[in-house]
Amino acid sequence: MPNHYSYRVDHDLGFAPHVAGDLCTVCGCKTTTVERWAEVGSWIVGIGGNGTGRPGKLIYAMRVDATPTFRRFAKESPRQSAYLREHGISQNAPVLVSRHFFYFGDSAITLPKFLSHIIIDYQGCKRLDDADVEALDGLLSGRHGVGVHGRPNGHNPKLHSRPTHSCFRPPCGPR
Repeated sequence: MPNHYSYRVDHDLGFAPHVAGDLCTVCGCKTTTVERWAEVGSWIVGIGGNGTGRPGKLIYAMRVDATPTFRRFAKESPRQSAYLREHGISQNAPVLVSRHFFYFGDSAITLPKFLSHIIIDYQGCKRLDDADVEALDGLLSGRHGVGVHGRPNGHNPKLHSRPTHSCFRPPCGPR
């Protein structure tokens, strides 16, 4: 059974998570934790940090559908992987890929009280249980539907072309 993770999104510039068409990807930001540990079926939940302007709110949630290496992802999806080419991503780095995602960005939502315990208010990440992600998926599917519901909080095309190294974080504990 896959593990599920919640982490605090330091900033939301369209890099990680990155939404292109019907895909949401995460690569190059949580390299020592979530990206390394997630597997097909894992849920990744991004909670806004102070740098997003939406602290404590849901920036995005995604169910991981595939975890190809960057090399494979770039070969199979050259258009969707183009944003990673200028960021010094290792060819063997996993790319978390989802077609079942909810991206809110600058329209980040407040989670209801019964899900408030999944909010993380510190650097790092924490594991979520199956019941949490089932409740979250049910809530989001019923109220919003899968897909994009906002834009990156710091939307600025000039920022998207620069590597961002400030999203590397220490691990949140052993798997």
